[in-house]
Amino acid sequence: MQQMIGEIGGSSSRWAWLREDGSVVTWPAKGDRFPGYNPVSGDGADFSSELLALFDDRDSEVLRVPMVRVYAAGCGAKQRQERMQLAIANVWPHAKVQVESDLTAAALGLCNEEGGLVLILGTGMSAGHFDGSHLNCPMPSLGYLLGDEGSGADIGRTLLQDAFYERMPSADKDLIFGSAVPVLTDVLDRVHRASHPARELAAYAALLAPHMDRPYVRELITGRFHALTEVIRHFFPLEQRRRVFATGSVAYGFRDLLADCLLDAGMTLTVVEADPLSGLVRYHQRQGS
Repeated sequence: MQQMIGEIGGSSSRWAWLREDGSVVTWPAKGDRFPGYNPVSGDGADFSSELLALFDDRDSEVLRVPMVRVYAAGCGAKQRQERMQLAIANVWPHAKVQVESDLTAAALGLCNEEGGLVLILGTGMSAGHFDGSHLNCPMPSLGYLLGDEGSGADIGRTLLQDAFYERMPSADKDLIFGSAVPVLTDVLDRVHRASHPARELAAYAALLAPHMDRPYVRELITGRFHALTEVIRHFFPLEQRRRVFATGSVAYGFRDLLADCLLDAGMTLTVVEADPLSGLVRYHQRQGS
């Protein structure tokens, strides 16, 4: 049966169309971007409208698939799953829609039915233990305001704190920000007014990637990754976290530093991918449904 598989984060989404003839079409293409949506704080109507327009422009036939399976951030609770389901139904009103959490996507797409700690590290952060068939999530998701240690939002927030508290070496400040040195009032106004504040903060983390040779940059990122490992160690016993299967832009982009910090806490980064979509496609192809 042909179907759509969507992997939806708070900032962006990725899609795969499994067609009747066995072929697979994926979006976005290189240089393209499809919208994300987190039902905790995002606007479902805006997400639906933008997504519908994108698919209608690229191949309207995809809007007639009978089954849509989405794996999405913020969808660990039933009420949030229902919000996501409503948003997806606005794009595919005649399809059967199933909604699961993004951690489920990571487990199915990365673990290949093996057990270990599943970690999402992108704009936000979440973690759970997968035993090969079931996912257990004892750690509460506090979001970017109270938690999300090691995430893009957390790293971006720390970077801004260092800039405004004058904890950042001036040479690093010049390299990271160039002529666009942040102005406190502008940053506060932009973050408070943003429809996706976490995404706004996470954008600053991307500024660090070209400067990984700088001690300050490495110390900032490793400091937040060590904060992450402390949280993980509290909620997951060693036998559940020896092997780590990670996904997300931050996990993949800073994978060498992440691997080192995890190893310091007795954990091995077994698999790391930018996103779990290709693994999800293989999983559903194996399932034959």
